[in-house]
Amino acid sequence: MKEAIRRSSTYFLEEPTEDTVSRIYDKINKEINGNRIKFVLRVDIDTSRLNSNSYLVLEDSRYAFDIYCYDSKFNPTFFVYFNKDELDNFGNVYQTPELKYAKKLKAAVKQILKKKPKHILFSYHLPNTILYVNNDRIYVYRVIQKEVYELDHYVAKFKDSDFFYQTL
Repeated sequence: MKEAIRRSSTYFLEEPTEDTVSRIYDKINKEINGNRIKFVLRVDIDTSRLNSNSYLVLEDSRYAFDIYCYDSKFNPTFFVYFNKDELDNFGNVYQTPELKYAKKLKAAVKQILKKKPKHILFSYHLPNTILYVNNDRIYVYRVIQKEVYELDHYVAKFKDSDFFYQTL
């Protein structure tokens, strides 16, 4: 994680000092310790292959994941976000431009964590969603609507709709 902090352009205009890197690293570790952790794999959608079953692809980066921390009651407590090879952001708020939507996302994360998924996935191509794997199937949880679909059914149903490719 220290290497990701060093590479971060979000917090630094210049090369960060070792003291600064250590301070941020310690702050993140303090928040992570004592919580349960779920690594969230970032995936992408290859829109040229939507008519096949091989449209989901892994994001190609060194840190192709984020970290969600949660307590014993599945309440999300802390998030760490990466972007390619650097630390993008961290804190106790789900990263989104709207605070109202961030609260809904935290509630959605809690609902998904309660299902004890094998994996959680996230795709910027699928706004208003969080993906998760249970029983070897990928599900899509629509945050605002509180609806769950299998990924293939979700893509088949919504790939031609106006909102499918929009971002928040």
